[in-house]
Amino acid sequence: MNESSGKRVIKQKTVVAQVMEQIRELIASGEYNVGDKIPTESELAEMFGLGRSSIREALKVFNYLGILESKAALGTFVSDRTNISSEALSWAILLGKNELYEMVEIRGALETWTLLKISREAAADPAIVQQLADDLEKVLDDFREAIRRNSIEELIMADYEFHRVLIKYCGNSLFTTIYDLLRDFMFEEIKATYVIFDSYEFAIEEHMTIIKSIRSGDAARMQNSLKKHIGDITDRVKTYRAGQEAGDLSDKESV
Repeated sequence: MNESSGKRVIKQKTVVAQVMEQIRELIASGEYNVGDKIPTESELAEMFGLGRSSIREALKVFNYLGILESKAALGTFVSDRTNISSEALSWAILLGKNELYEMVEIRGALETWTLLKISREAAADPAIVQQLADDLEKVLDDFREAIRRNSIEELIMADYEFHRVLIKYCGNSLFTTIYDLLRDFMFEEIKATYVIFDSYEFAIEEHMTIIKSIRSGDAARMQNSLKKHIGDITDRVKTYRAGQEAGDLSDKESV
């Protein structure tokens, strides 16, 4: 039967998918936490009433994704999220549309919340924003060196690190993990904002504007500086995409 006959088609999950769902529920429920050893293949097969081959295939997938880690002669353990592979997320992005625009939005969301949190903490401890500004200014030295060497690769790395330092200051380790998992895509997004230019001096001024807003401790000023920065990035990505479609960027992209 199909939908045209008035009945919905219900797709049955594979046995392996069912096993994965069961294991995920065991971890999500807190029955097994990071570092805990999970039951053996035989024990899981008995728990779920399934064959060991299906259990084994499910464990292979979880090992590949970095969710579980199998150690010879010791068993299989729950990994922490720093070991999570970016493969699944990478493919989700690659198979989507407008991924560069989405990268800009993700970065903007993480940094907007970071600055909001920092501005609140600054009222109680002004030293926090000054330390963040100092750390960001150190990264600007990498910008200057990259520009002096006319190295877009080094400039991309410096830009990525600038925003990583900012996001890390939020104190939310999940934010940093997400940013790191998206590293390759962030690099592509950052590259798109520079490759359309012959000179990169503007990068210093733009990032210095963000630093100055942070030093001010003024929440509105911080948010406005970031909003403008994200807006400028979005405009450049659009220009980059237009250049790609017109075939004008092939030579510059290979630099």
